[in-house]
Amino acid sequence: MDQKITLGIGIGNQHWPWDQQIAWWKGAEELGFESLWLNDHFHSLGDNIDNPAFECSTTLAAIAMATSKIKLGVLTYGNTHRNPAILAKELLTIDHISGGRVIYGTGAGWNEPEHAAYGIPFPSAGDRVAMLDEALDLHKQLEVEERVNFEGRFYKLVDCPFQPKPVNGRLPILIGGTKPKMLRVIGKHADIWDSGLEPDEYAVALTTIREHAVEFGRDPMAIRGSTGVWNGKVDDKVLADKVRAAYKAGARQLLFRYPPTRENLDEVPRLMQTIMPELIAELEG
Repeated sequence: MDQKITLGIGIGNQHWPWDQQIAWWKGAEELGFESLWLNDHFHSLGDNIDNPAFECSTTLAAIAMATSKIKLGVLTYGNTHRNPAILAKELLTIDHISGGRVIYGTGAGWNEPEHAAYGIPFPSAGDRVAMLDEALDLHKQLEVEERVNFEGRFYKLVDCPFQPKPVNGRLPILIGGTKPKMLRVIGKHADIWDSGLEPDEYAVALTTIREHAVEFGRDPMAIRGSTGVWNGKVDDKVLADKVRAAYKAGARQLLFRYPPTRENLDEVPRLMQTIMPELIAELEG
């Protein structure tokens, strides 16, 4: 897999009215970002959970209609939030709406109060990881088989018809997580791993993931590292240091993340036009 640097942007689907958010999402493509990431929360985050919060799959479908080039994903779906076959149907629908631009971003799920608020069961950490592993096995069958029969510990499908298939044959998979059991699941399934670990810890975890990939007969270098480098703070030197450290640790997808306050967004065009091209040329040169 190509290990060149790509730039993504996370613009959470909470805290602001729809008209303002859609303008930011559409603007991300115009700024030259190569991927756009929502998140999967049913209420807003932080101290005030009563701000606007839009459901991510339906929002992603709207963004697919409003853009033409940028890749689209969720960082990350909580696997516990939906039946994985239903989520696969949502993703494949958006993949066709977008012309094949969807990345399947997923994780084990973590927000216990949110699960309680919406009546979603919250299994143990070990079960949540095992559920994610099984859901990804199921997803891979859905991508290739005309009718799917699946009987696992957590999920069961009986003669399940599943059309259409992904536009490009399969959906790339991004997984977020850092615990040892998760690193093994990431090594088994992921095309992209995302984490906010500090650079030294990040490098160790990425090495571990790639060792697991070899155990599963995969090309370890086909797994791309992803991490955040900007979250609204304006300091060009800090940004440059973060980019260099992330690259050294093995990250090749570098993410800007719009903060809930949307502070300093007027700096993003300058950073994308001047600072980031210079840094990418330095690191790839």
